[in-house]
Amino acid sequence: MDKSTRNNTADIELWIRLVKEGNKDAYHHVIEFYQLPLYRYVYHLLHNREEAEDAVQDVFLQVFRNMDKYSRQISFTSWLYKIAYHHCLNIIRKRKGLLSRLHLFQREAVTTDYDSSMRVDEMLRGLSLEEKQIMLLRVVEELTFEEISLILDCKAATVRKRYERTRVKMQRNYAHEEGKSIGKESWTSITPER
Repeated sequence: MDKSTRNNTADIELWIRLVKEGNKDAYHHVIEFYQLPLYRYVYHLLHNREEAEDAVQDVFLQVFRNMDKYSRQISFTSWLYKIAYHHCLNIIRKRKGLLSRLHLFQREAVTTDYDSSMRVDEMLRGLSLEEKQIMLLRVVEELTFEEISLILDCKAATVRKRYERTRVKMQRNYAHEEGKSIGKESWTSITPER
């Protein structure tokens, strides 16, 4: 962990402590720090800009309301992403229930301000929700296997194995589609040792 990451972790823990002590203004710093990475993560799960924006707001509200339940036994980042993960699962479940009742569905075009979003969407196409979760948390959000295991409620070794299988699957899928191994460097740039 580099010095800036340690400083950010210390700052976050300070802000969380201040929020728990009743300083609501300190929560602004938490939101500012996590808003963009959390939005990216949620967007790639929901594939809808407006839903992702609403979901991020809902998650921050839920976190604020439940701040007293947070303990330093796990990192705040892991706790936040676990809440976001379950919130998105609920949205997806509701969406599927609605779609099954309506029998009509026309996927709206998704636009975003992030140039890399379309590339990430292409890379994640064909993966299960769990595989997408692991790849997004590991590669995009750069969480450790231990942090991901806390979010997904499984062992770190299980996450590591699933990550490796998914990475190989992605390489195979894109090598087949384009005749060469696309994305190999970007998805393998973070080593599994972390």
